[in-house]
Amino acid sequence: MADELGTVFADHIIAACSLIAPSSGRTGDLDWLRATHRMPGAFWESLFRVLDDGRGPPLKSRPSEGFDPYHDMVVRHLGADRTALQIHDPRLPEGHRWQSFSFDDLHARCTLRAASWAAQGVEPGAIVCVVLPFGVECAISLLTALRIGALVSLLEPGGPDLLGRRLEALAPRHIATDAFYRPLLGLFADLTLEPAASPPLFGAPSRWYRPGEPCAALFSPLRRPPHLPVPLRCDELYLGALRDGAMTFALRPGDRLAAPGFDALQHQPALLFAALLAGATYVHIEAEEALRDPRLLDAFPLRSLGLGARICEHLLGTRAIARPQWSHVFRNPEEPTDWESWRELIDALGLHETAMSNVVLEAAAGGSLLGSPRRPGKAHLGALMNLVPAAGRPWKLLDFTGSGQPAVGDVGVFAPLATIDADADTDPLDPHVVLGLRHGGEFLYGGATEPRRSGRVYPVDEVLAALDDCPFLHGASLVAVPAGGPTLAHRFVLLGFTGDEPIASFEALRTARIDELKRVLSTRLTPDFLPDAIELFPCFARLADGAVDHRWCQFQFHSGALHARVRTPVFQRLTALRGALGRA
Repeated sequence: MADELGTVFADHIIAACSLIAPSSGRTGDLDWLRATHRMPGAFWESLFRVLDDGRGPPLKSRPSEGFDPYHDMVVRHLGADRTALQIHDPRLPEGHRWQSFSFDDLHARCTLRAASWAAQGVEPGAIVCVVLPFGVECAISLLTALRIGALVSLLEPGGPDLLGRRLEALAPRHIATDAFYRPLLGLFADLTLEPAASPPLFGAPSRWYRPGEPCAALFSPLRRPPHLPVPLRCDELYLGALRDGAMTFALRPGDRLAAPGFDALQHQPALLFAALLAGATYVHIEAEEALRDPRLLDAFPLRSLGLGARICEHLLGTRAIARPQWSHVFRNPEEPTDWESWRELIDALGLHETAMSNVVLEAAAGGSLLGSPRRPGKAHLGALMNLVPAAGRPWKLLDFTGSGQPAVGDVGVFAPLATIDADADTDPLDPHVVLGLRHGGEFLYGGATEPRRSGRVYPVDEVLAALDDCPFLHGASLVAVPAGGPTLAHRFVLLGFTGDEPIASFEALRTARIDELKRVLSTRLTPDFLPDAIELFPCFARLADGAVDHRWCQFQFHSGALHARVRTPVFQRLTALRGALGRA
């Protein structure tokens, strides 16, 4: 029975690794996929047999024995003359901005860094947080941590409030960063690892992880609260990358994967590891550079390209490229989706026969959570919001009570289990995606159970805490407003209460105050956390137990009452009276 099941899985795995599988139509056979959720162990064993077939460098890892991610991502590709990383660096002179790094280059740099870190006390199990923007230095540090066996974490540089809160929760023993970012680390600056001018030789083999052993603690913007690290086992990191490289992105040795503009904390290092494990090249282009010059997206043939909403809109507006060298385009269905715009993009760029799919990926969970069969662009339009749970990941469909009760009908909340072990009695990960069953066994994406930004948690508490000491605010609150139109998006509006002051003075200072609030949030946190709009009111917020009553603020704003009241003479007099009593 086990051999027969392995053969069935193997046949479907081989088909799923092709750009467009024969059964990728609307009514494709998905019984095998559902079987991988019930029996993940048999699926992972079959995946290993299919991918480690003797035609390429052998995998050292084995699902039931242990994992050596560094060896299988880097060492086994040495001498193959393949490019591991291609980075576009806008700081370099024109004509020299593309930098290429082979697997041999990565290995040499990781060896030097491992020697330097080992000399500074980095040892297996120690928590090392990489605080760098994604690029070659970040990739080398992530791989070096896996080589040594450290528990690796990743943060993009941000304001001191953002970094301080996350580093306090993580409690790292070491921090890998650049001297330029040290001032942002505050009390944690003394934990930074220094570059060694001439480190000693590092001859230790790469770390072998036992099944179930942790290898990372990653921050996920999909989890609540987003400032707490999520422990990740090595088998989940490795197996997720192996599956995604071969099946989710259809990568082969020598192919290229790129995803400009995809949120780094949500998607990295899962995208990087998926490419390296497949022997493919990860191509990194900053989103702003892709917007400045969309032709960068067509500089090389790309086997798989992730396209976000901003870049899609820009491509439609500029028409800078046509019939690009893309074999497969994937998108995150949790981003605001306009069916008409997507159809227009397919027509404008000539993507009617290009393979397309949906992918919801979380690096802190080991890789993709949801995906869809790849279809030609013209057929993908008919399944633009279709999803299926990723192969090999046990999951549940829960009802909307939040109790953990399974859904009785065909609509519910997708809840992947906390581990890839089917028999483990574990709670689901933070569930937020609403799914409805469609014809053929696929699901229709139905939005999130709460207001979010492209599926990511908006950090309300962090934003409000950063404004606690603002001298001209007597209170603040955040309100989510449906964006309307063809998408399921929300807009987050910051409500600021300036207290009792003359209307003329309030109006004269309004613009300067809004600019100051944006500056404070950008420097203390990150520009990514800026609200979509800021509204100031010359009054006081209602208090409940000594704090701003956010439910009152939400009702007053949604009903329009707050906007109307501040203009009435009676309300202005009441505000002046409350101000006078507060000063007394």
